[in-house]
Amino acid sequence: MNIINGFGNIFYNYNYDEEYDENYDDNYDENYDEEVNDSRFYKKNTMVFIDAESVAANRGTRIIGQCRNIGEIYEIRYYARQKDPSTEAWKDVAKEYGIKPILMCGEARHNKIDEKIIKDIYNVLENNKAIDIFCIASRDGDFSNIAKELRDRHKRVVVLATKNTSTRLKSQASEIKGI
Repeated sequence: MNIINGFGNIFYNYNYDEEYDENYDDNYDENYDEEVNDSRFYKKNTMVFIDAESVAANRGTRIIGQCRNIGEIYEIRYYARQKDPSTEAWKDVAKEYGIKPILMCGEARHNKIDEKIIKDIYNVLENNKAIDIFCIASRDGDFSNIAKELRDRHKRVVVLATKNTSTRLKSQASEIKGI
């Protein structure tokens, strides 16, 4: 006999007349797993990409906090040129929070870091189907095309933005979080 309460919830009444089984759990509901296995009830895997050339290291703590509220963090990466004094502070933030540094060497070519981030986002998109949410911390509009591509593939795109973040990038985001 099933009982339905005023909220539409179904409670199951089990008759367990067989001999006592010590492994039997009185509170187990065989339909429970189906009801709870809904994406609204668990945090999704989140990958974070930080453009250290356009986001200051003093925003690192805020980035981590926002990402923890968004989903289960799979990995956080920051991208910078190896010998760039303006991104040196990211090394300390990376050590403190376990952020993986992706350091580029060679000549300082315009958009080299952005191109590497975009390439890595595509790589994760194609090779790691477990990632549901892509967080991009940058001010650059160069990421608007990849953000659109991610959304077209039913991925959630969260732009971690400052006041100066490109409106083009913001327009392609599923969600915008201030840092």
